[in-house]
Amino acid sequence: MRKLLFAAAAGATVLGGAMIAGAAQAQPYYVAPAPAYVAPAPAYHYDSYGRLVYDPPYAAPVVGGAVIGPSLGLAYGAVPFDQYGPDPNGMIAADGHKIKCKLQDDYDGRFDRYMTHRVCY
Repeated sequence: MRKLLFAAAAGATVLGGAMIAGAAQAQPYYVAPAPAYVAPAPAYHYDSYGRLVYDPPYAAPVVGGAVIGPSLGLAYGAVPFDQYGPDPNGMIAADGHKIKCKLQDDYDGRFDRYMTHRVCY
């Protein structure tokens, strides 16, 4: 009896799969037209030193953020700063460790000279 039930279940599975395969149709093949080409704005230019520089085409929000950010930082920020930028020395980082900063002199190829900058750990 058990063999007859397994054979009936297998036959029903094969018959059902064959009916579904016969009823299925392939999806129609469609190729969307290519979008129109728009030439990008000239964002690359040469600076006064002859180096190729990239300026983003939409620099207004960046300039706005550069103007508003320091004023908000002065109003709400508790991080002291000096001529080398923000100095978070002694503050607690997001992961819980104490931030340690020091000034370091390194050669900067962009400016072609040694420069002092702050390194924080």
